Amino acid sequence: MDLQLAFEVASSLCIQVALVVAIAFCLRRWLDDAQGNCRLWTVSFVVIIAMIASGFLLPHRRLFAFPFEFDRDTMLSLLAWQRRLALLLLTGWSSGVIWTLGIKSLQCARLLYFLKHRCQPLDVGTLLDQLDIDLPSRMVPAVLTSAEVGGPFCWQLHRPTVVLPDRLLRHDNATIKNVLLHELEHLQTQHPMQHFLQGVCSAMFWFHPAIRIAAHEAELNREFLCDEMVSKTIGSFGRYLKTLATVAEFCRTPSCTEITYGTIGFGNSKSCLVRRSERLVKLARVESTPPRWRHWFACGMLLVLSLLVHQIWLPTNAFASNRSTWSPWPSWTANALHQVDVKVRDFESFETRVHLHEWIHTED
Repeated sequence: MDLQLAFEVASSLCIQVALVVAIAFCLRRWLDDAQGNCRLWTVSFVVIIAMIASGFLLPHRRLFAFPFEFDRDTMLSLLAWQRRLALLLLTGWSSGVIWTLGIKSLQCARLLYFLKHRCQPLDVGTLLDQLDIDLPSRMVPAVLTSAEVGGPFCWQLHRPTVVLPDRLLRHDNATIKNVLLHELEHLQTQHPMQHFLQGVCSAMFWFHPAIRIAAHEAELNREFLCDEMVSKTIGSFGRYLKTLATVAEFCRTPSCTEITYGTIGFGNSKSCLVRRSERLVKLARVESTPPRWRHWFACGMLLVLSLLVHQIWLPTNAFASNRSTWSPWPSWTANALHQVDVKVRDFESFETRVHLHEWIHTED
């Protein structure tokens, strides 16, 4: 993949990602259901990852040709400036990805050290019996406690883990149970995996405001879903609202976000707690559950529209051949296919204006 093709793919993917997030946002407002919205944002992140893989591993159909025609000198100048711009953007993007992955790796290492050396394990069986929570043995997480966190959170690498602040354990059993049920709901609904997919998209598109919006909405809807499920389990929105208020008091301390950043925390954001409380009040007044078919219809619409959006490739490559409506195969996949005797076109189709050596060496 040369710089012109890479610039064409990268610039088009930025537009496609923005359109996918916009479609998901519109469908989210139409669906207006926490469970459906969680599924919708998860599908969105999977679609975006698939778009990245498709863009850099497969050829794409060029629906539009480069809209301008220039003379030889202008085209050569355009080529030089486009290569410089592509190289500059590639350097900036790569630096951002490396920085983002480095920060995430540091947070992961810090969290692993914290869980191993700064937390104390609790007897899970005794705690579950005390709170009257019945779980299958395969779903029982490790439960830790620490004085260095302001709010509870869950995390999963191999075994699912829930961390509770030791101050919470001094509260009544009802509050502890509500918090623990909330964290267990995160784990049972595979929210750590959804959070991982979100993190992959955030690392690849660290500069993209649409991804930041999507990540914020996904995190908020995961909390909405767990709040709603626990409120229905205990049969009272009012009692659960008191639990939110208790956690909000814990989150006054900076330690609420110092350790739990990058995890699925119960109260990592005060503004998030306010929105969650407002939503619970609304659900307590008018509880409405949309039919199940709307969840699948929204996800299906997202997939169909995303497939259409993925056909939009910006005509930024002034040297793309008009002899073919398809771009060349990227070199890495083309080379892999050539190794198994599958012949694919990994070059622009013949056209006079793409023979740069003829232009460069032509005498005036």
